[in-house]
Amino acid sequence: MIPELIESSSDMDALLERLNDVTLIAVDTEFFRETTYYPQLALVQIATDSIVACVDPLAFDAKPALKKLLLDRSIRKIFHSCSQDMEVLYYYLGETPTTIYDTQIANALLTEHHQIGYASLVENELGTLLDKSQTRTNWLQRPLTQKQIQYAGDDVLYLYQLQHVLDKKLLQLGRKTWFEEESSKLINEKNTYQVANENLWKRVKGSSRLNRNKLAIVQSIALWRENLAQKKDRTRRRILADDIVVDLAFTQPENIQAIEKCIGNKYGFSQQEKQQLLEAIEAGSQTPDEQCPDNRFNILDGEQKQTLKNLQQSVNKKAEELGISAAILSSKKELEKLILSQTQAETSTLCEPDVMQGWRLQCIGQQLQEILSN
Repeated sequence: MIPELIESSSDMDALLERLNDVTLIAVDTEFFRETTYYPQLALVQIATDSIVACVDPLAFDAKPALKKLLLDRSIRKIFHSCSQDMEVLYYYLGETPTTIYDTQIANALLTEHHQIGYASLVENELGTLLDKSQTRTNWLQRPLTQKQIQYAGDDVLYLYQLQHVLDKKLLQLGRKTWFEEESSKLINEKNTYQVANENLWKRVKGSSRLNRNKLAIVQSIALWRENLAQKKDRTRRRILADDIVVDLAFTQPENIQAIEKCIGNKYGFSQQEKQQLLEAIEAGSQTPDEQCPDNRFNILDGEQKQTLKNLQQSVNKKAEELGISAAILSSKKELEKLILSQTQAETSTLCEPDVMQGWRLQCIGQQLQEILSN
């Protein structure tokens, strides 16, 4: 099927008219974010059983029409590994689509492949090899070639077909309720797709070797960097590289001249920005010990480590019985959280591990609880 390229409001209106009665569409996006903080939407692909369209938001104002289509709760939107698409559409539309069907999640509940790629899933389920030649293309460049348009269209053409194949298998195995439970977790209307300010230090590679007091400085610099990256719409590392953030935290320069010696002339900061960086370093160095970031892992004692092995064995055995990945049943981190929740006094305030909720509770959670009780 040859995709249609939608480059005008009139073409978009005609497409919406043809989609007027649909309740299921496949959706994908192409975007660019190599140099910018915010992803730049370059194309939105939409498909049904008889339509494949590539909407070009650079050619006209597609926002009103895409809002009408993608925010319609009566239409289920099929994505594959939807997290990046959700982020891109959030920044473009101001909201995220609802009523999502994620084929990666559907497949994870059917096979041992926890996070399978789209091309591999198409090959496995439909026997079709997808063209991968445009994977690294710059989707902001215009005009789009016919090869780019076909590549983008194929992403939703086969996605629509995949949904029907996977949904039938979910129903046959009685796992559709599992899938709906997982799907309900995909939408969080409070999600702004921003890293929590208190966790920005975790985005600084190499900071884990520092002590907590130095980490407090990393955190303060990282917050300064984040605000500047958003303001200038540039990637964090184009504002200031991670290794320099760590060096600044380690050396703690006490004046602008010392900062300039550390960072050089590469970044072109104004005097005001350098002053703000200096103030961030000073503020971080004065962080009270109890407020410093904690990069220590929860350490299990010898008995708890053995319990963890027992729980992992049970999870692995159950996953093998079900023919799914152990990772989707419960991660090691979730099992550690479960063990610690049994011994910590503030258990009532801890968030219940996923493995002790919903379909996982029925499949393996109760069994794990019995192991812990014994």
